[in-house]
Amino acid sequence: MVDLDPTDQGILYLLQQDARNNTTAGIGEKVGVSSTTVGNRINKLEEKGIITAYQPTLDYEKAGLDHHMLITATAPMDHRSKLAEDALDIHGVVTVRELLTHHQNLELEVATSTRQELEETINELAKLGLDLVRNELLKRELHKPADNFGEDTINE
Repeated sequence: MVDLDPTDQGILYLLQQDARNNTTAGIGEKVGVSSTTVGNRINKLEEKGIITAYQPTLDYEKAGLDHHMLITATAPMDHRSKLAEDALDIHGVVTVRELLTHHQNLELEVATSTRQELEETINELAKLGLDLVRNELLKRELHKPADNFGEDTINE
């Protein structure tokens, strides 16, 4: 585990809040350091594997992917990680989460433009050997920065 000081925490908080529109200069102003320091800190957080990606949150419906579903599945424990990786290769699967449970140990997010594509994706997941336990249409998903990352270190 890496110890994160208040500057790192503030940087992480602001990046989680809106990575696209937060410049290193703007972040530096808010956490009380220079933009160069922010850039160096971000590089170190990436090198340590704390920051692993910068991904936009999409409105799938507006993007033409009207069939947005969450699928809970059970994979055999000894093949769970491999099946999770294989599932991500299936057309329409956008996210796979491995859960530390015996049953219902995978959560998959699927986004397709047609019902037929959705059915094909579900069939491909079943062919992998996943026991599809629950399918639910997703209305919306909300995000916020982790509470313990530096909101109190931000100078607004």
